[in-house]
Amino acid sequence: MTIAEAARFLFVSRSHVRRLLENGDLHGALGDDGEYIVDDGSVMRYRREWDERARRYLDSQTEDTEPPGL
Repeated sequence: MTIAEAARFLFVSRSHVRRLLENGDLHGALGDDGEYIVDDGSVMRYRREWDERARRYLDSQTEDTEPPGL
């Protein structure tokens, strides 16, 4: 997928996708047309990991079961 498609799928900016590529969080290669092609599998894996981190964070919040004292 293109950088723009990956950005839409991950709900981030294109520059953030480029940063993820530079950091090695996503994998891709420069295509024949000069457009960077992002590996679909790495995008899906990154999204699953991000969703899992968000779920764990939300599960750790105790305001519903242990309201703060006044």
